[in-house]
Amino acid sequence: MDMSKQAVIWRRNPLERAAVFGLLALVLAFTACNWFRDFDFARGARLTGGDPQAGRQRMKMRSCGSCHLIPGVFRAEGKSAPSLAHWHSRDDFLDGKYKNTPENIEKWLDKPSHRKPGTNMPDMNLTPEESRDMTAYLFSIN
Repeated sequence: MDMSKQAVIWRRNPLERAAVFGLLALVLAFTACNWFRDFDFARGARLTGGDPQAGRQRMKMRSCGSCHLIPGVFRAEGKSAPSLAHWHSRDDFLDGKYKNTPENIEKWLDKPSHRKPGTNMPDMNLTPEESRDMTAYLFSIN
């Protein structure tokens, strides 16, 4: 079949054309969904074994937002410490001293002064579960 006949068939069947465009739009929409979401709780849970939703509540209860900007935590609009937006996409933290891994973040959250003596961030004496949940939330932030 030559190209001119294919073009005629394509023009004569608007229902088929609409179906193709509709399918293409769905594929693009499903692909783009993750790009525009603010959080990926499944990723946070998978990477850490923690509960991201509980981690969000723990961050609120511990007043982390008084110093940090933390997306998704009510009134967490602090400006005296680094923003925690887009946390999962960072390669490292503390000026490249530590790789951004769940294990390193859990240790940092529990006792920051052990990792950076003189830091303004207080030692929170977290349980392993609390630290894991807070880390899960950080790794959920897109």
